[in-house]
Amino acid sequence: MLSRLAMAYADAYARRPLPLAVATGLTVKTGADAFAQLAVEGRPRLDARRTLAMAAFSATVGGGCNYVFVREASRLLAALGGGARGAAAAAAADVCVFCPLLYLPTYTLAMGAAAGASLDQVAAQLRAGYGDSWAASAAIMGPAQLANFLFVPYALRLPVMLSAAFAYNATVSVINMRVSSRTFALAGEARDAVPAR
Repeated sequence: MLSRLAMAYADAYARRPLPLAVATGLTVKTGADAFAQLAVEGRPRLDARRTLAMAAFSATVGGGCNYVFVREASRLLAALGGGARGAAAAAAADVCVFCPLLYLPTYTLAMGAAAGASLDQVAAQLRAGYGDSWAASAAIMGPAQLANFLFVPYALRLPVMLSAAFAYNATVSVINMRVSSRTFALAGEARDAVPAR
């Protein structure tokens, strides 16, 4: 059953890769955030603004940008002759380039926008949680991407990447929740410290 689903997905991906990538990113990453909200953060119900922001993020970065990343990292893998060396280079490209320069800033911006945070607050939150979020990327996505580019055929690399990102998103959600409460509290203290005119 699972192998038939994988073959059907691979066939559909060969015909229309970008639309399927966007749909996959939208489904998996929005689902991951819903899981994080309800099961990890313990919210009684979904935050509609956050879920919509995550859906927009998931379709663009989670689907479209991940599609481009998988395509280009697969070309890097081929250029290096495949094998462990090529897979390690592809995994390093995710952990050292894609995640820190694109994924984390846009994710934090999307979540900040959903929470009604100012750009200054979003920047402060990104700085405060950046180290922990990047360490989570290295610990979760690094090994997952190494296995992905070493063993998984091209047409299935995106869903495998997004499956690993399910656990990564839940982890980053916890980090952001902890950091945002601290960041917003500090912002409130700084605002209260300014003498009234």
